[in-house]
Amino acid sequence: MSSCLGPLITACAAFRAGLGHARSSREFPYFPEGDNAPVPLVTCAIPDVTFGFSAAGRLIAILHEALMDLQGRVSLQELGAGTPLFLVLPDPLERDFPMRPELREDATRRRDVLGTFVLKQAFDNLGMAWRGGWRFFMGGHVAFARALQAARDVIRSREAEACLVVAVDSLLSPPTLHSLSLRRRLKTEDQPVGFIPGEAGVALLLRPAKGRLDSRVPSPVLLDDVCVLESPEPERADGRGLAACVERVLPPGASASEEPLLVSDHNGEQRRAHEWGGLLLHLRMRRPEWRLERSSWLPALSFGETGVASGALGVCVVLRGFERGYARARSGVVLTSEDRQAPRAAILLSASEKEGRA
Repeated sequence: MSSCLGPLITACAAFRAGLGHARSSREFPYFPEGDNAPVPLVTCAIPDVTFGFSAAGRLIAILHEALMDLQGRVSLQELGAGTPLFLVLPDPLERDFPMRPELREDATRRRDVLGTFVLKQAFDNLGMAWRGGWRFFMGGHVAFARALQAARDVIRSREAEACLVVAVDSLLSPPTLHSLSLRRRLKTEDQPVGFIPGEAGVALLLRPAKGRLDSRVPSPVLLDDVCVLESPEPERADGRGLAACVERVLPPGASASEEPLLVSDHNGEQRRAHEWGGLLLHLRMRRPEWRLERSSWLPALSFGETGVASGALGVCVVLRGFERGYARARSGVVLTSEDRQAPRAAILLSASEKEGRA
């Protein structure tokens, strides 16, 4: 991991302790509506690593740090050509990246050009070339679940012995912050209902284990299921879509003792708050024995809004919660939803048999 709270172990420990690293931006002056004097804009920037970088260069710097953290656990050189890489990126058009005019009209080419540039440059900075194939995913919060789903299918079909799933995003480039401020999506003194922008990169290595997938970074935790719920109709953000995702990934007949840890991408925006409240209401109606207030985590409280990396961050905090024994559950459901569209996703993880309960 690469985040405002550091690499994987220290970042998850800080999140567990309720710590954050929100600071006034050094790169973007914010002017409240009707005020000529700038005020501090609070952001969750990665210290030092990304300072001075913008757009694709910022993504490369974040990805490099995440791969360096992974390199401390797994030799990337030894993964070989048989390990495909699934890279999840934001839409550069949504992030206001500078680009050639023809790319603005071609989403597929825009994704492939950005993905190839970011991936090759990040591995060049590591002094190596990626020998495995790659596949790019572009979009919003649900894009990571789609990439994880694709990697799971590749391993289950035995096309590969391992897959590397990577997500990287930053909402802190000045053009991105300017666009978000104009749309009044940022949490500021004059806009309390908004999010604190952040940035993060996550790299997960998946391998098969006893018929299921075993993420061995950093501990043996099983990936049981991934549900991406599509709908032809716009989601009303009333929690029903997320509740349906939770029900689909849970094993049949889950009892009160099997209540999962819920990890949400709720970031403070009014629409997401409404959806989160609706989700809890629907789950209480279906599972009245659950005590949801004690088994819910919101990573954005510590990491800020991290875009396409939000689902990957949720997986990381669940992994460490299982490994360290403080998750208070044997399974965890990571929930993500798009900003304006219908797709909702749930990722079910479970602790291996040797992992204990807090």
